[in-house]
Amino acid sequence: MKYHYQPVSRTAVRIEVIPEDPKESTFLNSFEREETLYHQDLIACYEKGLEAYNTDAILRKTTFMQFPRVALCSFEPAQKTIEQLI
Repeated sequence: MKYHYQPVSRTAVRIEVIPEDPKESTFLNSFEREETLYHQDLIACYEKGLEAYNTDAILRKTTFMQFPRVALCSFEPAQKTIEQLI
């Protein structure tokens, strides 16, 4: 999968999931809207995309804008210690 990012705020980003082959398209199209709010396989795609955007961020909420390919992802920025910054 490829991901397209559009920053919204310091703690939110719009992520578009872009399938690269028919298998990935089938995977995305297999989800039913009603069950996906808590479907871990789909949320894992957005977690992976968020990790590529900000490696230390923790996904807190996924709000689908164009189901299942576009979502607003709210995240918690990592708290870095002084030792990590030096």
